Amino acid sequence: MTAVDGDRPAGRRRRVTSADVARAAGVSRATVSYVLNDVPNRNISQATRELVRSTAKRLGHMPYAPARALRSGRTNLVLALVPGFGIGFLFDKALDALNTALAARGYALLVHHHAEALRSITDLWGLVSPALVVTTGGLSADERAAVEYSEARLVDVDGIVSFPRIGRMQAEYLLSKGHRRLGFAMPGDPHLQVFADSRLDGVREVCAAAGLPEPVVEVVDFERGDVRDAVASWRDRPDPVTAVCAHNDDVALVLMAGLEMMGLRAGVDLDVIGVDNVPMAAIGVTTVAIDIDALAGVVVASVLAELDDRPPPDRDGEFLRLVVRRSA
Repeated sequence: MTAVDGDRPAGRRRRVTSADVARAAGVSRATVSYVLNDVPNRNISQATRELVRSTAKRLGHMPYAPARALRSGRTNLVLALVPGFGIGFLFDKALDALNTALAARGYALLVHHHAEALRSITDLWGLVSPALVVTTGGLSADERAAVEYSEARLVDVDGIVSFPRIGRMQAEYLLSKGHRRLGFAMPGDPHLQVFADSRLDGVREVCAAAGLPEPVVEVVDFERGDVRDAVASWRDRPDPVTAVCAHNDDVALVLMAGLEMMGLRAGVDLDVIGVDNVPMAAIGVTTVAIDIDALAGVVVASVLAELDDRPPPDRDGEFLRLVVRRSA
């Protein structure tokens, strides 16, 4: 027989069950279940409710999610599929706001770095059973079908901000300054490729409309130290690149630091424009700023509307503005 210290089992700990709480509180298991699961329309006094909750807390009782899911037919888990852990300042802030809003509703947000080559959506569903899936874009048709087949609700936040439009704003500004040969600084992280390609499409559209050649694309990686090669490729051409659209501010900052190490200056020897307006951009990065608070608000509203079976909110808000500093 297991020894006990008061109401708490001694020795090897086991999960405290509702039966343990009922026994310690001197009430039925049904009463414990009604109180801990907030079942409405039950004639249970406030004193009994407080007794059950305080006893559960004292014993260290934790809800058992699989059992609750079986009873209710759903889990209180929202799964966010992101292309990489370093998805950037923009989505980090939006996910933080979503996590706060879901916690107030009794939901938990699980952020998963999804890569089809590592684990398929079908395999993932053998590990988790979310009530709703949030994706930041980039799902293939097969992956999207797998989510829909699982009967989990799906909210795709891609499209709230037009990535091609961001690229167009970058290119239009540089062309307004007289530049006629543009480059594009691609991030080295392959998980960001889908976002970078969309922004690059916008730059290409503007160049084509102006009768200019396509932007010269180079990878500016955080680890390989290839800034020197990228800059040489842009500047040593017969028709040198004079301005670069960076995928985001992080890439722009790496490029600007590399230029400085080469004895060159952003905004003088090569114009550079980023995206996001991250805090570090204040040191001098010209950028397309995204209104993070407004964007996060739409993301949160979209998810909560889906959970509540309400129509999605209007996504036509204006989130973008140009911030001009010394880099371009």
